[in-house]
Amino acid sequence: MLDLPAPKDRIGRGYFRKIKQLLPMEKSAIPAYPPELLEKRSARNSQAMIDFRGYTVESFLRAYRDCGPIFRTKVNGLDEVVFGGLKANEEAWCRPDEWSYGKAVKVFREELSSLHLTQLDREPHRRKRRLLNKAFKTSSIMECLPQIAEQIRLGLKRINGIEVELHEALMDVYTRAQSVSSIKETLSDHMVKKMVDFEEGFIGALFLNDQERELVYSRSKYTNLKSEVLSYLHGIVRKRLTGETADDLLDAIIHQKTSSSIEPLSEEELIYDAYLLLIAGTGNTSKTLCYCLYELANNPEWTAKLIEEIGQFDASSMARGMANFPLLKATLMEAERLFPAAPVLPRIPSRDLDFVGYELTPKMHCLHLVSLMHFDDSVYEDPFLFKPQRWIDNEYPKLAHGTFGGGSHVCLGMNVARIQLPLTLGYLLSNYNFSITKNPKKEHYAFPSEVDSMTVRMNVVLRSK
Repeated sequence: MLDLPAPKDRIGRGYFRKIKQLLPMEKSAIPAYPPELLEKRSARNSQAMIDFRGYTVESFLRAYRDCGPIFRTKVNGLDEVVFGGLKANEEAWCRPDEWSYGKAVKVFREELSSLHLTQLDREPHRRKRRLLNKAFKTSSIMECLPQIAEQIRLGLKRINGIEVELHEALMDVYTRAQSVSSIKETLSDHMVKKMVDFEEGFIGALFLNDQERELVYSRSKYTNLKSEVLSYLHGIVRKRLTGETADDLLDAIIHQKTSSSIEPLSEEELIYDAYLLLIAGTGNTSKTLCYCLYELANNPEWTAKLIEEIGQFDASSMARGMANFPLLKATLMEAERLFPAAPVLPRIPSRDLDFVGYELTPKMHCLHLVSLMHFDDSVYEDPFLFKPQRWIDNEYPKLAHGTFGGGSHVCLGMNVARIQLPLTLGYLLSNYNFSITKNPKKEHYAFPSEVDSMTVRMNVVLRSK
């Protein structure tokens, strides 16, 4: 029973204030936004080259401005609680234990394993990140800088003078770069191709609806690829666990010294950790570079300054970071901003929680617009324009930049991407002229006339200077 203050002959404001403090507060209903006001993206109705789950960035910005940081609507026919903005980013990223990441992206459990990093919450996730950090921290990757750089240099040389679909070509390059650093393994051209095809087939179908995704993942071409690639990774892991060494980052996480309270990585875990080390993220890094190159082709004045800064590129000059390349760093930050690989992420609360002033429950499926602020003119002037100079002239709130997510679940491969991208652009602009023969466009990956995984395709010709 509530201990209410005794009434007085003359009741003042303080009495009612006390009552209000003691009585349970009713949460306001989450604002509803009419789904018909969300526009499906086409080539003509958006200034952005990306979409938010098939819809225009602009229509989600309007919803955010009308409703605030959270609202209910239908997205692709499904009931969703949508949130975004600086406040929503802060609360989502600072309270990781209040979300069930595994339930939200169950496809990783269904297609890979319940032991995959994306499926872990709270203490199991913290254990896994702690054990994998040895291979993904900047200092570990930088120790492999010469080998990574050489593979990227050679990869660009291989496609010199011929028209290539750049996105897939770069995935090949980045997979080979990982094979001389993260997991030192001599890969045949045939196996590299299989790894690229598997990653494109898997990642490109993640956010299809359940029926479409099941169709893609049940095709024999995809299931055979998955089986062959995972078996190959298992073979590598088994060799390492039975005594073979390669002095690479996989060895580092297997043989690291840890507290007795931390259980070492199991053989099954290591298969999917090997996937993270060798394959995961190569497609997203490639997409970012493709879009970046497209913008450089359309901004020749900036590109000329950038080429002058890069000069005769030497990867060793990056050994201490990007301090010598402010224009290159600004270019890549702008590419990250305009072309985030995963601008919308699914979320499911792990329990009832108060979020930006509203109550969420585990029965609610949520969409976190992690990159919404990338296009908000209250943060970035002319947000839809490619203007790298902004990163030199201004400092922006970290909560506004959601390309890699945030908090303790920030993208594990962020440091890898931020080393591979400047190396690629440095070598490319230093040694080659380039012409784009087909602008970047989202397309079906392997089955153009059927439901299929989606990818980005862009054709380019490099010619030696």
